[in-house]
Amino acid sequence: MRRRAVIMVAGLLLAGAARAEEDALAEEMARNPARFEARAIDLIAGFGGPGGLRLEGIEAHVALERAGARASAMRRFLAMDLDADGSVDRNELATVQHAASAQGRGRMERQFAAADADGDAVVDAGEMAAAGAAAGLAALGEEEAGLLRAMLRLDANGDGALSVAEVSAAVARASDAT
Repeated sequence: MRRRAVIMVAGLLLAGAARAEEDALAEEMARNPARFEARAIDLIAGFGGPGGLRLEGIEAHVALERAGARASAMRRFLAMDLDADGSVDRNELATVQHAASAQGRGRMERQFAAADADGDAVVDAGEMAAAGAAAGLAALGEEEAGLLRAMLRLDANGDGALSVAEVSAAVARASDAT
């Protein structure tokens, strides 16, 4: 009996999550239909192809966006590692800040402080990696990734691939409904 109750609760939670994704998808389409359609078509062209966009393409897009942001964050720290020892200390930060604009100095200070998890005034390789991972998630978070995955719900013919025609039809239906 307890197992059945757990299964029922899990089913309700999954249904609630699916409904929330559908609501977020509908809201995104309604907010700016032309922008939504253009973004979806770009995603299909870039990560789908003639057969349409599948989950693997969305996951590749998410991974590439996060990797780019992660690399950018780590590149900034590596550029501050003046003695190439794999870490950045306050002296290196200060030296690099001299060449930066006032706004850049503030951004460097903020990024350094955020990355220095143990507060020892040194950002080591592990902290750099963690800062990079955080930057990747900030660039494309789980909510946005979930919304991209939810776009597959617009697959009207059920073939597991989202086509440009299916996106255009869904946007048209959403526009007609409002």
